[in-house]
Amino acid sequence: MDAAFLTSLLQHPSRHALLALDAAGRLLAANDRARELVTPSLEAELRQVLAGAMAQLAANPDRQVQHRHRSEGVEIDCVLLAARDAEGDLQGYTVSLLAVDEAPDLAESPDRARWRFALENAQDGLWDWSADTGKVYRSSRCMSMLGYPRDHLSDELDSWRSMVHPDDQARVAEALENHIAGRHPKYQSEYRVRDARGRWRWILDRGRVIAWTLEGRPRRVIGTHTDITGYKQIEAQLREREVLLNQAQHVARIGSWSWDPETDSLWWSDELFLIAGLPAGAPPPPFRRQRALFEPASYERLQDASRRMLEDGSPYDMELVMLRPDGERRTVAARGEGIFGADGRVTRLVGVIHDVTERNRAEETSRWRNDLLNRIAAVGRIGGFELLVETGELQWTDENYRIHGIEPGTPLTVASSMQHYEEESRPRLLEAMRRMIEDGVAEQTLEVGYITPDERRLWLRIMARLELRDGRPYRITGLTQDITEEHEADERIEQLAHYDTLTGLPNRFLFRLRAEDAIGQVRNGEPPLALLFLDLDRFKLVNDTLGHAAGDQLLQEVAGRIKSCVRGSDLVGRLGGDEFLVLLREVGRPEDASVVARKIIAALGLPVDLAGTEVQVGCSIGIALLGDGNPDLDALLRAADTAMYAAKEGGRNSFQFYNDSFFEKVQRRVTLEQELRQALPRGELSLVYQPTVCLRHGNVTGIEALLRWQGPDGSLRSPVEFIPIAEDSGEILAIGRWVLAEACRQAGAWHEAGLQFGRIAVNVSAVQLRDPQFADDVLAICQRYRWPTDRLELELTESALMRDTEVLRRAFDLFAANGITLAVDDFGTGFSNLAYLHRFPVRHLKIDRSFVQQLSGDGERMRGLTQAVVTLGHALGMAVVAEGVETEITLDLLRQQGCDEAQGYLFTRPLAPEQLETWLRVQPG
Repeated sequence: MDAAFLTSLLQHPSRHALLALDAAGRLLAANDRARELVTPSLEAELRQVLAGAMAQLAANPDRQVQHRHRSEGVEIDCVLLAARDAEGDLQGYTVSLLAVDEAPDLAESPDRARWRFALENAQDGLWDWSADTGKVYRSSRCMSMLGYPRDHLSDELDSWRSMVHPDDQARVAEALENHIAGRHPKYQSEYRVRDARGRWRWILDRGRVIAWTLEGRPRRVIGTHTDITGYKQIEAQLREREVLLNQAQHVARIGSWSWDPETDSLWWSDELFLIAGLPAGAPPPPFRRQRALFEPASYERLQDASRRMLEDGSPYDMELVMLRPDGERRTVAARGEGIFGADGRVTRLVGVIHDVTERNRAEETSRWRNDLLNRIAAVGRIGGFELLVETGELQWTDENYRIHGIEPGTPLTVASSMQHYEEESRPRLLEAMRRMIEDGVAEQTLEVGYITPDERRLWLRIMARLELRDGRPYRITGLTQDITEEHEADERIEQLAHYDTLTGLPNRFLFRLRAEDAIGQVRNGEPPLALLFLDLDRFKLVNDTLGHAAGDQLLQEVAGRIKSCVRGSDLVGRLGGDEFLVLLREVGRPEDASVVARKIIAALGLPVDLAGTEVQVGCSIGIALLGDGNPDLDALLRAADTAMYAAKEGGRNSFQFYNDSFFEKVQRRVTLEQELRQALPRGELSLVYQPTVCLRHGNVTGIEALLRWQGPDGSLRSPVEFIPIAEDSGEILAIGRWVLAEACRQAGAWHEAGLQFGRIAVNVSAVQLRDPQFADDVLAICQRYRWPTDRLELELTESALMRDTEVLRRAFDLFAANGITLAVDDFGTGFSNLAYLHRFPVRHLKIDRSFVQQLSGDGERMRGLTQAVVTLGHALGMAVVAEGVETEITLDLLRQQGCDEAQGYLFTRPLAPEQLETWLRVQPG
């Protein structure tokens, strides 16, 4: 019997007849007294009578249901309680039975229950209402606290109600009714009662139904009266003072707060809610999670200051920017300090928030009015000037000096300022001034060239306006704007529109224009041409390991080497990423294109020094010739692209001419990708499972989940074929989540069925590991299917460990914290970084099947290699698993080498869930 039933049984008197029932009411256990007292006929009667009580307890498990049963001349008191586990879930029921005339002293008398309850509520009045008698027992304290004698009231229920204030009676009755009706677990109400001197005193009335009938009606209610008049008076005084304080804070726009770090309780004044734009009735945001209340920079400053204040009590005084929920920004002056306890530690933090938004706005407006031109200049690089017509006096703002490259305050005249303008600009400036002064033209705008004293060339836009006084020209005021960037931007727009910004090569747009022009010339009689489609090999590895800056440097170097391999009449362009195009003009024979391709491959195969790191990349080249099969540029591009993929599959660092057979292969890949997108919704994916066996004890240490796909035509698709497609298309993310969920669900079902095995292992793609959401998804799936995280293992390749990114580190930290382990699959087939193996939570190394299957031959070198892997794994504190074990000879060799676990056809092929369940059941315990 589990702890839930034992806990429930302990609430019954120990000498009663005790029964334990399951959730359906079936008998689980009974003590000796129950077997003596409960006859078959009595059991049948009780089962029928207590069915309603069990239904009542199922809905209200905290209740105690009492029933007096008469049968065969015997009266029996029955008490039912619910048995619940640690999570509060119903496990069953316990029943105690006592013959009324058998041992009345065993039953807990009303006086004893009253005494026990009174002890629990010392200094309070006790009341006890019985539905059987309709009477209320009241202790002497109920009356004495109000100045009445003990017998002042009758034992009727309504006698106390007559003393309650008329305004409170309905609320008290409603609170009691809510508890009795089961809507509230306890009864509690505060109300006024008239004392013996005619004054109104506040009473805290609390109670609870301690016994219920079979019909769900209360049988007995016990409660207490507590005199809280003193507390109410203090509360009223505090409320009055709080109103005055809140009003003062509202006038001053100051909000206050207090935080107890031990209990994490936070208090805000009403004004602070107004300042923050939050409803006053809502609880304040938790102290440590108020990021949304402030701009990021302000929050970081406040958090640092609060941390210091909590550590040593250092006060802070700073100006911050608060963000209201509607997006409004408020500037506040924040002050805080710590309150120290007797032990010298900070026990509480207090502070105020002063909304200084309007004050700051007023100050800012004043500054703006006093320094209008400087503010305009700071925003738009615009300077101001003033020329008095009669005196020729010239004044510049500081920004105007800075634009012209002259020290602010330097004395100026029109003549001295003109010497730095370009020769063709000076006459235009002088003519504009003449037209305004002599001809009365009100406004002039012109763009001029200017050479600064440090010989920088600028483009300036000058906007001038003439002011008259007494009908005569008085002064010319205006603005000078530096538009150099605007001019340069126009030039850059042309560059950006047609050239790749990184390599300087023609971009896709310009390449197309020039290529189509070249194709048009071929149709007019020019010699034929060829298109080379280049894709760098291992470029992504450089990008991921050395960073994007190194990748950009590599692309620039590649662009230069490609250009050095072709003639000036040929066209080189960057398609995007690590893809380049070369259009060869005047190609007499296909061999001419292959010669150029070999030169490019050789050039790109030479090492490249990237910030002290020497790397080597190659390229794959597809070649297509203009002809009947490729009549235009689009067809030529498709053909060259297809040929490039053929070169990659042919071993990389090579070239291929376009052919139809590989095009069909590409088409199949496209078809598979389209079908794969529907495979999961259509239910075409399934899992099979292959166990891993401990070589020392023979028990099943794990089960690996393997993905299978049966296409819409009913044929099985090889994972070797469709997994890379899933990774390239991004479908691996959704498929991976499904695989993990299905594996955890199936593992849970096997566990519930009592099958013995260790971990469930799921293969993980490097694409999944790059997903920032992946680690959280893994934990969520384990929680959803209640699968222990320490029984989940994720299998990944060596190359996945090489991608040391923040996302990967966070994922592995989460896995390690939750007991999720990693296994390196196909170990030995790639480059292993031992630092990563040691750093990440890797627990298993899986020797690749290609090594294992060569052990039984005469491959001494292979046995040495597997022994080295086993030794390495053990040195790193990892278990070693051999894949592809098919013979006893191989198994014996692995045991001799100290291999820990094995997996392969020798034990079983991958099996469907039902078949593996059968296999597991016949394994030795």
